[in-house]
Amino acid sequence: MSSVFSPTTALSPATEANYANALPQYGFGPQVTFDGLVSGNPFLFRVYTPHGHPPQYESSDPYFVGAKYDDAFASATFRSRGPEPTSSRTSAACTYADVIQHLDWTRRSESPYISTSFSFAWAIWEAIRRYHNGVKHDVEIAVIDARAIADHAITAVELLMKASPKERHRDHWKWYRYALESQDVLVWGHIPGDAVLASIPLLQILGKLPSYFLYHDIADAKDSPLFKLGWDFTKKKPSYRQFCQAITDRFMQMSVDRRLRDTTAGSVRLALALLRPHFHQHISDDFTTATQRVFELSYVIAQWPGQWWTREHPEIPDLVRCVVHMIGEEMREARRVQALADATKMQDIVGGLEQLAQAHEARGSRDGSRPPRKVLANISLSPLPSPSPTLPPSPASSDLKRHFRLGSVDIITDDMREAKGTQTDAELPREEVVVPQERAEELPRPAPKASPPFVQATYTHRAMDAFARTTSCFLTGLLVGSFITLCVLAPDRRPIMHHLT
Repeated sequence: MSSVFSPTTALSPATEANYANALPQYGFGPQVTFDGLVSGNPFLFRVYTPHGHPPQYESSDPYFVGAKYDDAFASATFRSRGPEPTSSRTSAACTYADVIQHLDWTRRSESPYISTSFSFAWAIWEAIRRYHNGVKHDVEIAVIDARAIADHAITAVELLMKASPKERHRDHWKWYRYALESQDVLVWGHIPGDAVLASIPLLQILGKLPSYFLYHDIADAKDSPLFKLGWDFTKKKPSYRQFCQAITDRFMQMSVDRRLRDTTAGSVRLALALLRPHFHQHISDDFTTATQRVFELSYVIAQWPGQWWTREHPEIPDLVRCVVHMIGEEMREARRVQALADATKMQDIVGGLEQLAQAHEARGSRDGSRPPRKVLANISLSPLPSPSPTLPPSPASSDLKRHFRLGSVDIITDDMREAKGTQTDAELPREEVVVPQERAEELPRPAPKASPPFVQATYTHRAMDAFARTTSCFLTGLLVGSFITLCVLAPDRRPIMHHLT
């Protein structure tokens, strides 16, 4: 075990760079500029109450907009301003008065900035505070790609540090402490929708927190989803610094195995909860990008409870990466199998519909009341005035002519001319078309009309009477013939005849 966790193991250059740019739990280190921090902290977090987006919302439209532009906002508002300022030009253009206007709650409606944070822990702490103290409980945490908005983002501390002692507001140090502990980043104008990787409700995140955020010795005796949290969130004036200290103490009291579990599997679990929609959307078509973003966020979470402890265990980045890749591979394979199953199911459904259509068409071709689609599609035939319930059979001679009329024209055969002669002139067809014998044989013949029930009963009764009479005649003839044969062949036929007479 000692060889595995040896602190003398060399770190890779990329890991060293991430350690150098990683932010502490509270505040900033020697680096306070956005450009210097974005490489090791590629995510921003925003706590907000969603207001919904219109049905025609597109990913390129602004997702978050500065309060100054809320009243008269359109998607083209920021696109028509030409090239947006780079980070350096934003830093030079922004003034101390701008950041004071944004941090002052009474004047925030006039601010063009949007507040975000480098710290996922502060976002969770702030979301819980709003959930507990606020009336609305639909609090969400949005995860933003910091590199996508690097051209118009700046840290609030960087702007506050520009002020000279004479320019400082009377609430300068209060706002400075707030910007320091929240690791506040100000984004000018808007945040586009394609920069927002995911937005997750708070209650879906609480169940995915690592164990050092929770109490373990209390059973679920209450219904509140906040009951198992490992700090006192009910204080009237909660302190983020005290929250960081309480979580760190809880983490250091854990065993080494549990620390390793929470900084690897626990970090990946929380990262997947925060990036779930983005990960599910891109795991099949862009596996590398999806797994890389989950790994980056997992590694940020893994370093938060104790950076020095994570630095002493250089195998943690490799373990985190392996866990993320295994989850990604399993999910991609599950998606592939599900896609194949869905394709097979759809193919079976289409095949069944085709068979049903073919059977329906075959029944229609056999049924004279419904002409086949390929021969007489969408053609309705008027009823035939025939004295018999069935049409006469087709004649064998080729010179026999058939006449028919489509649509409202009756079909007439020469066999029916005698019957048609009894009709009036008004009932005679207005137009007759000669059809060759070959076309006449292609025309469908309507099926015989079904007889009424009472007619069928009459036919059945007559058949039974005929059978009874035939049987009676047969038996009578048999008896009479037997008697005659007996009289002829018997030796004493005279006494028998005398007896009968």
